[in-house]
Amino acid sequence: MKRPTSLFLLATCLAAAASVQAAEPAAPADCITLSPDKQVVRNRADRDVLLRNGDQHYLVRFARSCSSAAMSPKLDFATPGQDGQLCGGGVSKLHTNSQSCDVAAVEPLTAEQFNRKARARR
Repeated sequence: MKRPTSLFLLATCLAAAASVQAAEPAAPADCITLSPDKQVVRNRADRDVLLRNGDQHYLVRFARSCSSAAMSPKLDFATPGQDGQLCGGGVSKLHTNSQSCDVAAVEPLTAEQFNRKARARR
């Protein structure tokens, strides 16, 4: 009788732990922490920009055309309530001098992919 009781208690504990994990708010999977050491490649930017964030590389896609990203002297990523974060799914925006553009996705790239795409934009 002792073994079934122990198994029942173990199953109950596991179920309780799983429900606690499910209740915790999950951080968006496509958010990154912005580094002070970043570079934005925006030549021919309309639908996306390239972002080097420290030693990480990304393609930042916009939900719609963001034509001012290519020529604006001001480019700032902003995420309400999450300073220093960049998230996709329309959570973050790229602010330029004349436009505010929704960030649709933040896609990781290898350094080689980043460099190849950056050269193609020259």
